[in-house]
Amino acid sequence: MADFLGAANFLPGRIEQHDGEHTLVRLDNSGDLIKARHHDLASGTRVKVAVQPGRLRACAAGDGFCTGTVENATYVGTLVRAGVRIDGGDGPLLRLEVPAGRGPVAGERVGISADPEDVNLFPTDEQAG
Repeated sequence: MADFLGAANFLPGRIEQHDGEHTLVRLDNSGDLIKARHHDLASGTRVKVAVQPGRLRACAAGDGFCTGTVENATYVGTLVRAGVRIDGGDGPLLRLEVPAGRGPVAGERVGISADPEDVNLFPTDEQAG
């Protein structure tokens, strides 16, 4: 279904509300809100939030749509590939790819942010109950 996304991060959540040009989703694992571009899905709809690793940014802890701890960081040419354990999350690590020299280091507390236009939503079969 979403092969074009390649190595995307998929986070389960539920649409909380629409604020005009954006859709707000409450993430299941952390309880945090992420802002996506507007989607024509009803409030309460269960979704998978998809964001490619290169579209996420590390920022100050407490900023962004969630906060976590960097569990690993590997230099790959001009990139740093990092895995972040989201606070309150027990799912897979959130994967980031950021330019080398600005990448987080293992053990660092970071916030994670993304432009709403880079956040895609896909409805799941499991609906509000």
